[in-house]
Amino acid sequence: MKLKDYQIDVLDQLSVYLARLAEKRTEAEEFVEFQKTKGRDATVGDYCRDAWESLSDQLPQVTRQDGTIVSPAYVSRTDGVGRPIPNICLKVPTGGGKTLLASVALDRINTEYFRQQTGLVLWIVPSEAIYSQTWRALANREHPYRQMLERASGGRVKMLEKSDAFHATDVDNQLCVMLMMLQAGAVKAKSKEARKMFQDSGKYPSFFPDVDDELSNEALRELVSNMDLTDLLDEGYGLMPKHSLGNVLRLTRPLVIIDEGHKAYSDTALNTICDYNPRFILELSATPNAREHISNVVVNVSGGDLKNEQMIKLPINIVNDGGADWKHALAASKQKLDELQKAAHKVQNNENRYIRPILLVRVERTGKDQRDKHAIHAEDVREYLIEKLGASAEEIKVKSSEMDELADVEKQPEYKGQGLLSDFCPVRYVITKDALREGWDCPFAYILAALSRTTAATAITQMVGRVLRQPGAQWTGVDALNECYVYTHDADVQKAVDNVRKGLQEEGMGDLADGIRVQGASQAGTRRKTIERREAFKGLKIFMPRVLSKHYRTGQWRQFDYERDLLPRLGWESLSFRGVDQFVVDDRDKIDRTRVRVDVDDLATTGPVPALQEVSEHSDLQIDIAAMVRLLLDAIPNPWQGARIFNDAVANLRKRGISDARLFTNRLALVDAIKKDLKSQLRELGEAEFRRMLADDELSFQLVSQGDPDLNWELAETLYLDVSDDDKVQSRKNGTPLEKSLFDPVYQKEINTLEKEVAWYLDADLAVSWWHRISVKQDWHVQGWQRNRIYPDFLVCVKGEGNGTIRFRVLETKGMHLMGNEDTKYKERLFELLSEHSATNDSVGELLLKHGKQQLRFDMLLEDNWRTNLKLEEMTG
Repeated sequence: MKLKDYQIDVLDQLSVYLARLAEKRTEAEEFVEFQKTKGRDATVGDYCRDAWESLSDQLPQVTRQDGTIVSPAYVSRTDGVGRPIPNICLKVPTGGGKTLLASVALDRINTEYFRQQTGLVLWIVPSEAIYSQTWRALANREHPYRQMLERASGGRVKMLEKSDAFHATDVDNQLCVMLMMLQAGAVKAKSKEARKMFQDSGKYPSFFPDVDDELSNEALRELVSNMDLTDLLDEGYGLMPKHSLGNVLRLTRPLVIIDEGHKAYSDTALNTICDYNPRFILELSATPNAREHISNVVVNVSGGDLKNEQMIKLPINIVNDGGADWKHALAASKQKLDELQKAAHKVQNNENRYIRPILLVRVERTGKDQRDKHAIHAEDVREYLIEKLGASAEEIKVKSSEMDELADVEKQPEYKGQGLLSDFCPVRYVITKDALREGWDCPFAYILAALSRTTAATAITQMVGRVLRQPGAQWTGVDALNECYVYTHDADVQKAVDNVRKGLQEEGMGDLADGIRVQGASQAGTRRKTIERREAFKGLKIFMPRVLSKHYRTGQWRQFDYERDLLPRLGWESLSFRGVDQFVVDDRDKIDRTRVRVDVDDLATTGPVPALQEVSEHSDLQIDIAAMVRLLLDAIPNPWQGARIFNDAVANLRKRGISDARLFTNRLALVDAIKKDLKSQLRELGEAEFRRMLADDELSFQLVSQGDPDLNWELAETLYLDVSDDDKVQSRKNGTPLEKSLFDPVYQKEINTLEKEVAWYLDADLAVSWWHRISVKQDWHVQGWQRNRIYPDFLVCVKGEGNGTIRFRVLETKGMHLMGNEDTKYKERLFELLSEHSATNDSVGELLLKHGKQQLRFDMLLEDNWRTNLKLEEMTG
C-alpha cells in the first residue's frame, strides 16, 4: 500500500523522535552505570522529557488562549513501578489513515527503538464500531494494515481479544496484538467487564511461577511491585501474584496504542493504562489536547494535508429548504443523489472508476416500539422512499443498536469482502440515528440529510465526517463527485454553517472551515465568491513550466513521475551497506526483551532481590532473511537487491568474527543501520541521476508548445473562494489596500503570519510588477529527486530591463522550526538547480508568450533571514 506524502512525513518525524529518544535513554542508562561504579545509588532519569525538549524547535507549536505561540511543554508519565514512559501523540484528522499510521508506526517503534519484532501490543479503541472495524482489518491477512503488522513482525502476528488464552512463548516468539475496548482496559473500577481484567484466571499459568515456588513468587512481587496479589495463607502460601490479565500486562510491559486518544483523558483511564507498565504509549487523535498538557503531539497533520492528497470531498455544500418539512428535504436529497449517480456513470465510462453515491439519512427514532406521529422514525423514511420517491427496498438499509442491516451487507459472499463498496451491492440509502457517529468508513457516502429540526444541529456536528472521505483518495473528472452535501430544513442557515464548522473541528480539520458553501433558499453565512484579477492583468496568459520527462521511444514529453521515471534508473547493483565496518554489535542481551522473568538459579537464599533478567533464547535460531528484507522495503523497493545487501552485510560481519548468535540478537539494529544508509545513498543517487537527466535533455523544466496542453500550468483568470461575512480582507502594513496582488481581494485566512510579512514586503517593493499567493488547490507543484512534491507559496513577477524579458521568482517560505531539516535542505538544492537550469536558457521554453520571454528563479525564504535573501532590486540591474 503506497503511503501518502503527509504519511511519509509523519513517519519520518517519528523516526527523528525515536532516534533522539534512544540517544537520551542511552545517556541516562550510562549515567546510572557510572554512578554505580562510584558506589552511589541512582535511577534512570526522565530521558523522555530530555528527548522532547531537545527537539522542541522541530515540534508542532502550541497556540495559547492569548494567541501567543510557544513550544509545547512535555507531559511526563510513569508506570506502576516509577519508570518513565515514552508517550507521544500523532494528530491525524478523521479519514487520515490513523489505523494505517498506527500499524506502520508500530513497525518503526519496534525496529528503530526497541530493536525487536516480538512482544505484546495492547491496542485500545473507544467504541464497538471502531473495535469491529479495526478487528476486521487487522485479522484479515490480505488487508494492508495487517500486512504492515506482518512486516513489523517478520510474518509472526497473533491477534488476540481480551478473553483469549495465550502463552508466554507466544509473546516471546510472536507479535501479539490484543485489541481491547477502552471501557474494559482503562476504567478499572467502573464496569463488570473492566473488573474481569484483574480477576484470577486459569488462562495464563505460563507467565507466573508455580504457586509452591515461594522464592520466585517473592522475587516477582519485588520486581513488579504494582501487581495485584491474592492471599493464599489458608492454603499455606501467603501473598501470591494474581494470575490475571492485568498482571500479565504488567509483566510483559506492552506497547500501548490508543485510538481516539482524547477519549482516554480521564485520570482513571490514564492511570489505569500507565499501571499496566507500558514500555511505550502511542496516542492517535484528531483532536488531542496539547494546550492543557495532556498529549505530547509530535506530529500535526492538518485538514489541508488531506485535501492536498485528494482524500476528502470539498467544498461541503449546505442546502437549506427554509421552513419545509422533512419529506421535502428528503425528496431534495434524493434528487441530488440521482444527479450524482448520473455523474458516477459518466466517471465509470470515462475513467473506469466505480462509484455508487449513498445518501445517509439521520432520523430521531429507530426502535421498533418508538414509532409515533411526533418523531421521525427510520421506518417512516423507509416507507416514504419506497412509496413516494421510487426507491427499491433492497437499496435501503437501517443501522441502529437494534437493527444492523449493514452487518448483513458485509457478510454477503458475492460482495467478496468489499461490502458497500462492491459493484454488486445495490445499497444507496442508509438510515440511522447515532449508530454511525464514529467508526463507519464508506467513501461512497456523499449526502447527509439531517431531517429532524430539533436535533439537526447535533446531527450535522456529529455526522458530517461520515460524508467527507473521497472514494479511492482521488478526485474525479466531475466536480460534483469531488464535493459532499448536507441537507437540512432548519430555518437558521448560519447555525447550520456553524455546526458544520464545529463538526470539522471535532474531526481535526478546523483549518478547512472555509470549505463550506451555502445553497438553497437563504444565502446567509458562507458563500462562494469569484476573485478577479486586477484590471491591468486581465487577459494576460501566465504559464509556468512543470518538470517533464521525455519518453525514451517516442521522444514525447510527459509529466515527470518519481517512481516511474527515476527509481528504475538508479544503480541498484552499486548499493551496499557502507557502514558495515563501523557497525557496533551490542553484546548486552537486551535486544529481544519482551517480558520479565526471574532466574531462580541466580537467587541466593538470603540477600537482595536481583535486577530484572533480560532473556535471549534465540542463539540457536537463524535470521529470517525474508523478514529482514520486508523491513527494508521502505528504503529499497527492490526485494532482491535488499536481500543481496543484507546477506553481504551479514557475510562481512561474520568475517569480523561475529557469531551467528550475536548477529541474530543484533539483527534489527543491523536492519535499521542498513535502512538509514540506503536512504542516504538513494538520495545521493537520485540527485545525481536527476541532474544527469536534466543536463542530457531527458528532463525538462521549460514551457512546451507541443503535445498535451496540460504539460504547462496556466494560472487561472478567476479564482473561487468560500468566504463568510466575518472574513477580513488583507491590507498593507499601514492599513492601506494592497496594490500589487495579481488578484483582488486577498483574504487574511489565505496566508499565515510569515506569508503576510512576505506579502507586505512584495507589495511595497518597486521591482515587483505583481505577486500571487499560490494556493495548493491550484495544483502547481515541483517534483524533484525525492518522492514528495513541493508546492511553492508565492509567484512574483519582477520588472525587466526593457528587452521584453519577464522575470519570475518562485518563493517557498519556511518557519524557524523547520530550518535545517532534511526536507528544507532538499528544497534548497532543488530550487538552486532549477534556477540554474532556467538561467542557462534564453527562454524557459518553446512557448513564446505575447508579453515576452520568461526567466525563473527559485528562492527558499526562512523566517530569520528572508528579507536578506529576497533582494528583488538586484534582479532589475
